Amino acid sequence: MGERFRSFFKSGNASMSDDGKEKRSDIIDLGGMSNPTQTLISVLGGSSKSGSPVNEQTALGVSAVYACVSLLSDMVAKLPIELFQKTPDGPKEIKDNSGQIALSTVPSGLHTSFELRQLMMTGKGLGGNGYARVFRDSFGDVISIEWLRPCDVTPRMWRKSNGQCEVVYKVEGFNELLTTYDVIHIRELSRDGITGISPITLLRESIGTAISQTEAAGSLMKNGTQFPGYLTTNNTLKPDQLEDARREFNAKYSGSAKAGSIPVLNGMFDFKATNGMSMSDAQFIESRRFELQEIARHYKIPSFLIGDTTASTTWGTGIEQQTLGFLNFSLDPHLKSFEEALNRTLLTTEQVREGYYFRFDRDELAGVSRNDTAQYFQTMRNIGVYSVNDIRAKLDEPKISKEDGGDDYGKPLNANASSTKPVGNELEDEPEEKVEEELKTV
Repeated sequence: MGERFRSFFKSGNASMSDDGKEKRSDIIDLGGMSNPTQTLISVLGGSSKSGSPVNEQTALGVSAVYACVSLLSDMVAKLPIELFQKTPDGPKEIKDNSGQIALSTVPSGLHTSFELRQLMMTGKGLGGNGYARVFRDSFGDVISIEWLRPCDVTPRMWRKSNGQCEVVYKVEGFNELLTTYDVIHIRELSRDGITGISPITLLRESIGTAISQTEAAGSLMKNGTQFPGYLTTNNTLKPDQLEDARREFNAKYSGSAKAGSIPVLNGMFDFKATNGMSMSDAQFIESRRFELQEIARHYKIPSFLIGDTTASTTWGTGIEQQTLGFLNFSLDPHLKSFEEALNRTLLTTEQVREGYYFRFDRDELAGVSRNDTAQYFQTMRNIGVYSVNDIRAKLDEPKISKEDGGDDYGKPLNANASSTKPVGNELEDEPEEKVEEELKTV
């Protein structure tokens, strides 16, 4: 593996300083959260001021959170991921790298490439961190990549005696400490540079309010959307008689399916109708829309992409401009974070120095319009940037033979390859003597 740093944080390497490996006593533990504590927080979460418990599981029950997280996860999972090398002739695609093969085909027997990236991005969107374990053979080549549950991983900061810091990972089920050589880690915005901040924690109040609103909406619908009225009687009733009357009335007239039914009462009761407090009167719908927009704002997603048709955007008109805005301002930072995490874990130091890098194919989103895509390829073909086979490769079409012009880049329009003089200026092409004779004749 060349100069690739193999971690000394392995079991059995506690005292081997004579051959260059540091002693475990020379390593300073800078702290971290224990697995049981992290798992407990992930499961139980915390209470919001609305009274609703908020954790990753309850947060997914809020449609806005589910829509934002699934949108980002699906976009990262669907884009092709490729490995390139910078060369003097331009980027060269590398297809025989073990990490690239495992990542883009079948990472492991547990998940497909789509599912692996989707799970990692879901972990980042909910808890701020996404992890995957890299398994290698004796030569250092990648043989499989498996998703790790975020609650099973504890990142910790270790500092060597020379002052150099390293992030290590304690994974449930593994005795040894793992490093970035073994773990792909994508993180959200971080305060300590070790773990990402959980969006669910930051959005606890908004999510708690949204959960309470959902529960309130269910109660309103259960009771026929609004408070219909009340029963009165001149008789003095015992508590059990009042309870029987309430139970009987609710059984026949409460619930959204029975809303508007005309009550038929026993002789001792009178029904007094009220106007009630409708959802519109309480600005209930407006309040729920505000919480949706608040959650979408945190995930940097325009709310129209998660179903809010009342929202406007300054990214331009038309699905093409809005999609490009989403790609540039919302999705691209996640793609860059993913790419650099892959470079750090799956590439050796030598490969990084030689110009290797992972890259998502953003053209999958940029080319949403067929007409715009056709015009783009036509322009690039006319100026000699793409050949016919280059275009067909980007469209996943089979190449045509070189004899049929598949690799012909042609010449840019209005260009003259045999002369540097402007095309169409015939006087400059004529000999000077001939030009003088023609002028005398005139």
